[in-house]
Amino acid sequence: MRTKRVLATFSTIAVATLGLAACGGDSGDSDDNTLRLSLGEPKSLVPPNIGESEGGEIAEHVYAGLYDYTPDGMVEPVIADGEPTSEDNKVWTIKIKEGFTFQNGEEINAETFVKSWNYAANGANANQGAGFLDSIEGWDDVQIPEGEEEPKEETMKGLKAKDDYVLEVTLDEAFIGFPLMLGYSAFYPLADACLDDIDACNEKPIGNGMYEIDGKWEHKKGIKLKKWDDFQGEQPKIDKINYKIYTGDAVCWPDFEAGKLDLCAPPAEEYEAAKEKYGDELLEDQGSDTWGLGFPVHQDLYADPDVRKAFSMAIDREALIDGLFQGRYIAADSYVPSMIPGHKAGTCGEACKFDADAAKELLDKSSWPEGEKVTLWVNKGTGEDYLKVIGDQISKNLGLDYTMKTLEWPDFLEKKTAHEITGPFLTGWIPDYPLNENYMKPLYGNGPGNDFGFHDEKFEELLKEGDKAEDLDAALQKYQAAEERLADQLPLAPLWVGTTATKLGDRINPDSFERNTYMSGTYDYGKLDFQ
Repeated sequence: MRTKRVLATFSTIAVATLGLAACGGDSGDSDDNTLRLSLGEPKSLVPPNIGESEGGEIAEHVYAGLYDYTPDGMVEPVIADGEPTSEDNKVWTIKIKEGFTFQNGEEINAETFVKSWNYAANGANANQGAGFLDSIEGWDDVQIPEGEEEPKEETMKGLKAKDDYVLEVTLDEAFIGFPLMLGYSAFYPLADACLDDIDACNEKPIGNGMYEIDGKWEHKKGIKLKKWDDFQGEQPKIDKINYKIYTGDAVCWPDFEAGKLDLCAPPAEEYEAAKEKYGDELLEDQGSDTWGLGFPVHQDLYADPDVRKAFSMAIDREALIDGLFQGRYIAADSYVPSMIPGHKAGTCGEACKFDADAAKELLDKSSWPEGEKVTLWVNKGTGEDYLKVIGDQISKNLGLDYTMKTLEWPDFLEKKTAHEITGPFLTGWIPDYPLNENYMKPLYGNGPGNDFGFHDEKFEELLKEGDKAEDLDAALQKYQAAEERLADQLPLAPLWVGTTATKLGDRINPDSFERNTYMSGTYDYGKLDFQ
């Protein structure tokens, strides 16, 4: 599994996958100005339907949004003409630059975003990222009510094109953090031709970014990109990017070691050898990706918070990190990592502290049935090894037998989304935007990204209070209170915070490599160049 926004994915991705940075793959192309990378098989290439890193990686290159994120976690305009403005944090005005088009020649204007965001949010379209637009007035009206087949409305009343290049967005309630969301892929524009045939656009996106698809998505084989010369933003220095798609247990490191690749991250088991071989050439930073053991709280077995807490306390995080990652990851004691605005250390409390005796005592007093076996879920790849170590600890410290259920990544993601996972599952999260709220609402709120079946009214109230805060500092404090409530209910046991470890190939100019640590290791492809 891999992380998002390299990460993407996006992911993403929401995202939620396992691993480090994207790595190079042999493209079979001898062109000196072709960057060779690798990727897992995406679930979707339609921006509002991207919920994981793999599709997000492609969308980040093929599409351009109103804003992008700077290395210090701020938004900077791309298609937008300046920052969003508002007098009450409820009605936001966004000006749009003239001259941007899609790769089929369609103009991009305010109406483009009205149509694109309505498509993204409409429940009939079943987009994974629909919940990111749920603060817009009328979002509820475009969802499908229980027992119905169609939404009440086709469009949200909170979206208006005031003129050709002025977009007005009215939210249900004031939300101080709304501008920070606008660099995420769910808010990318879609061409009319895509909206007319979304399936075709999934196979060969009609983007508006610095690169365009060269050919079509060759499923489980590869995706090729070429520079789009008519992009009105910053032009990249590299002409082509060829992705080789890796599936199952395959990783790119052996290819990189053989001198065929341009960029790679060593797998955990190769880290020490890579560090010894490359020293400071192995580029390392703390990431903003967080990993945990998720619980299907919609299942009776895991509805009791004491069961979830017992499982969490039975995991020795330090031993896990030392054994699997040579001690280079960080044991999680909260849901939000340290570089994200609003981080508060220790919110997980005793639930994230290893205590085998207390964990067993708590489980014995809980609703857990005597003799019940545990089924642990994960997608195929290196995560299987990680989950086995976690399972062995749970088995030893709680006296429970376990089995593992492994699926290919797209199948695993689909079952999580459909609430068909029946036991604890290994999952990770990469931020879509740099705000502590993003580590909570998309995952544990009432939107479609909630894979846990979790609902808590007090948690929801605290999130809303943060949204309505008059300034960002006050909002961060309310979101911290929401995190403390989340830790009390524990739909996920935080395990570790990742670090990035990337080795550049000899062809890449190291001075052109600029990492965005806020977005868990994203690097700027527009600046990347060869020697």
